[in-house]
Amino acid sequence: MKAVGFKHQSICFVDKVRPEVAADEVVLRPLMAGICNTDVELLEGYHQFEGTPGHEFVGTVEESPGNPQLEGRRVVSEINCGCGQCSWCEAGNQRHCPDRKVIGIKDWDGAFAEYVKAPLANLHVVD
Repeated sequence: MKAVGFKHQSICFVDKVRPEVAADEVVLRPLMAGICNTDVELLEGYHQFEGTPGHEFVGTVEESPGNPQLEGRRVVSEINCGCGQCSWCEAGNQRHCPDRKVIGIKDWDGAFAEYVKAPLANLHVVD
């Protein structure tokens, strides 16, 4: 799949493998993705980010092993992906998980690509 890549404070187009997902994740086809100042900061070296940016997006669910009835639905996704095992996550506060990954910002490729994966629990249907 085609994707935008940030590496060493430069932008490039890259070919990547389509994301594979577990039962608690989905593959989305982004329909729209916004560009904000965070993306500019990532390009300038924030979090030493290397990968595919894009954390503000709406997409269509292409694959959802854990909830197939979502396939074809239009959704947005929260961006914080907690570890699922710490006290913050167990209390339902994944946004504050000290080991969280953040879609398009920290340790998780974002939506400036043909496909992006997201946790099933992060989705909100918008259609």
